[in-house]
Amino acid sequence: MRFYVPPDSIVPLKNTIEIKDKTEIHHIRDVMRLKKGDVVDIFDGVGGEFLCSIEDVRRDAVTMEIKEALAPRYKMPLDITLYQAIPKKTKMDFIVEKAVELGVNRIVPVIADRTVPDIKDFTGKTERWKRIGMASSKQCGRRALPVISDAMYFNSALIDSKQKDLVIFASLDKESKLLKNALRGLTPKTIAIFIGPEGDFSPKEISMAKENNCSMCSLGCLVLRSETAAMYVASCLAYEYGF
Repeated sequence: MRFYVPPDSIVPLKNTIEIKDKTEIHHIRDVMRLKKGDVVDIFDGVGGEFLCSIEDVRRDAVTMEIKEALAPRYKMPLDITLYQAIPKKTKMDFIVEKAVELGVNRIVPVIADRTVPDIKDFTGKTERWKRIGMASSKQCGRRALPVISDAMYFNSALIDSKQKDLVIFASLDKESKLLKNALRGLTPKTIAIFIGPEGDFSPKEISMAKENNCSMCSLGCLVLRSETAAMYVASCLAYEYGF
């Protein structure tokens, strides 16, 4: 079993970890019914992972002894940022969960011309997406938590992506080329993925992407839903670059 604690909950000099997060305490104490002597994995969200033995389980805290600092299992060959136009209802929850499982390092919710949710402040939703990202990291074995950025308008997201080695802009535009052709012969270290809302990016946004030298990509002959498109591109990158 695997649990998350922030780095400041780890005291290497005392060889102890103290969990005070109510959700994690509930999971350990009431859901998994763990007790003194049980062995668990703890990760700190910034690359560290530890094999621990539970010392004490209380209502307000769980104390553990660090038995071993675990060696890294793998190293991601790419740094991937997903610029995802915010879809309707709870679809973004699914996108965050699955993107984290597929190795995306950073997720930027994007307010595009055709974004349907008419919300002025996404702060509450961003906090929810961060919690989903943490839970997904815990489940899939990631050590570093994904960065869930504040929502950006499309033009700001485009500027934000300028420093990436490759910017994949998924679009139904007639000039788009197949994703496999866009990746052919390239060995980028940093990749940005732009996924549009229901109805695709607007003509104005597509024009702006072309002006910024984005790689205009088609995802095949079928029209994918926004949440499917994000998973498709992330999966293709995992296959192409072997992670």
